[in-house]
Amino acid sequence: MQDISIHIYFVKAVLEHVAKCGYEPETLLRRSRISPRLLHEQHARVSAEQYAKLQTVTMREMGDEMLGYCHQPFRLGQWSALCHWLIQCKTLGQALKRFCLFYNLLDKTLLPRLQASGDVATLEIRLANPASAPLEPYAYELFTFSLHRQMCWLTRTNLPIRQVQLPYSEPAHSHEYRPLFVGAPVLFDTDCCRLVFERTLLEKPVQQTPDDLVDFLRRPLYNTLVNSYRSKSWSQRVKDVIGNDLSDLPTFADIANALDLNPKKLRRLLNEEGIGYSNLKTQLRRDLAIYHLSTRKSSIEEIAFKTGFSEASAFIRAFKGWTGVTPMTYRKDLS
Repeated sequence: MQDISIHIYFVKAVLEHVAKCGYEPETLLRRSRISPRLLHEQHARVSAEQYAKLQTVTMREMGDEMLGYCHQPFRLGQWSALCHWLIQCKTLGQALKRFCLFYNLLDKTLLPRLQASGDVATLEIRLANPASAPLEPYAYELFTFSLHRQMCWLTRTNLPIRQVQLPYSEPAHSHEYRPLFVGAPVLFDTDCCRLVFERTLLEKPVQQTPDDLVDFLRRPLYNTLVNSYRSKSWSQRVKDVIGNDLSDLPTFADIANALDLNPKKLRRLLNEEGIGYSNLKTQLRRDLAIYHLSTRKSSIEEIAFKTGFSEASAFIRAFKGWTGVTPMTYRKDLS
């Protein structure tokens, strides 16, 4: 998949603190080619490219890489400087230790600490001042997601998380945590934020080079979102078999055969991951449609065909069900 789609909650979260800094949310949205009317649609989504652009624009305007969510701003260039330090590491364990040291030296709002015991390693993220006001969920979502994807990029592997612990109650958008935390079980209302994983992962070698980092930092937020080290869950393997051409979908039996599985067993494996084949196809169509609409390179009729619809009218009805607006309105608002 060339792109993924991002739930409107995360768009709203990026903009949560811009007004008090004197910026108009609508201006930032339009600079990022996101329709302001999508903020009023509960199930709307945007492309990863649009979301990354909004993050970039908003961080630059606010001068804060944590978008106002921490008690002190994280100055621009901080994450890039960290990347340049981590790229010199030999193993993931060394990179994580440097990551923790970096933020402890800054003595900012969030203080990470790496612990290892038995076969488990835990990255614990606590507040620098325990008596300070608790942070909003997006602070932890942004910090932990960026950390995990940064480590995936360094090692060129998808790093499975054994468990995620979060110090707040389960939010309404928790269904979006599956891709956020690569399917790991999530516990809420814990005493602090923790990412728990296998200790053996600390031995993984860092495989990126300083030259790779130069390319990565050209579009860091977008590359973090769509890195190619995604979880090889059965749903992801099915998506890989299908590919980007949804105009001529293989049959489920063909997909199962490509994965060397009995169709009945593949259905069971997908159900165990909490997604049926029908819903998986819907996600693929939705994300591909949003991608093509945001790039403006194809007509509505062409996008309908590319996403597997025989008629544009059926595609228009489906898209409005996914986002709350028609494809024409979605595209018009990007002008």
